[in-house]
Amino acid sequence: MNLSPRQLRIFVALAQSLNFSRTADQFCVSQPTLSKLVRELEDELGVRLFERTTRRVKLTADGEALVGVASRVKDDFDIGITELEEVARRRTQRLSIAALPTLAAMLLPGVVAALRAEMPNALVRVHDVFTHQALDLLRARTVDLALTGLDVIHQDLDYAEIVREPFVALCAKRHPLPAGFDVWSEGALAGYPLISMPRGTGTRQHVDAAFLRNGLQFRPAFELHHLTSVARFVRAGCGIALLPLSGAQLVLGEGLVIRCLQGAPERSIGIVTRRDAELPLLASRVLCSLRQHAQALGVANQQRLGRSLRKIRADSDTRANQAVAQN
Repeated sequence: MNLSPRQLRIFVALAQSLNFSRTADQFCVSQPTLSKLVRELEDELGVRLFERTTRRVKLTADGEALVGVASRVKDDFDIGITELEEVARRRTQRLSIAALPTLAAMLLPGVVAALRAEMPNALVRVHDVFTHQALDLLRARTVDLALTGLDVIHQDLDYAEIVREPFVALCAKRHPLPAGFDVWSEGALAGYPLISMPRGTGTRQHVDAAFLRNGLQFRPAFELHHLTSVARFVRAGCGIALLPLSGAQLVLGEGLVIRCLQGAPERSIGIVTRRDAELPLLASRVLCSLRQHAQALGVANQQRLGRSLRKIRADSDTRANQAVAQN
């Protein structure tokens, strides 16, 4: 018997959907081509797998008996290919990384550019995804390590923090926080229309937790998935966004200003790896470079925070002195 993995995938997909049109689209073939592939599979197996009428498609008794076996064989094949790819990555100049979009944009370009300058044949793949997706890719062995902004504790994973960064307020220049507002206060911030990432994201979990510690429930006016959307809503005067500093820096543009606030919550940025996996040869170089870039980012963040707070206080002192002089 000579069955290909593609034939098994088509059989399992069609058995699940019972829809020739949808399955043909899934495998980028025409319906006549799909019908031909199914007939070839039935000829190879020596049994009829599907009953097809003008109204519906259903599995035959033989099809129902075989689909479970086909599904297991397909899954075993996919797992085997993934493990082969993982071994190849460990033995060659290959590395696959999952990272939060903000971290992928702020940290990885410099790391990858430096690596490729040193090792021109190195192949680095980057998946910019949310934290839960990054961990799924890590567990599926699709990536070798994950760069996330949330401290995770799982029995099968190791987490190593490389830097911390504060949350800030992203404001429109024409709709800023009041002058002299230099301390993070959940009670005061709750009085403004707030813009946030949706529930389930690491950014949202940090803000929710900060409000709950002070007995408040975080109720944003808008919940948006993409930072570009957040920035446009802020620029239009729809509200103030509470974001990690790197996220705010990524979308900072004309008409926007970042307000650093003393006592703001911080998020942990770290590297997640599987405990049962050997890292590829490139990993040690990349991890060292990531730590260096993250530390530089942390120093820059602290300097920016200090400058911002000093400016706010200086402006406040100037206004106070002017008020005294006028009186």
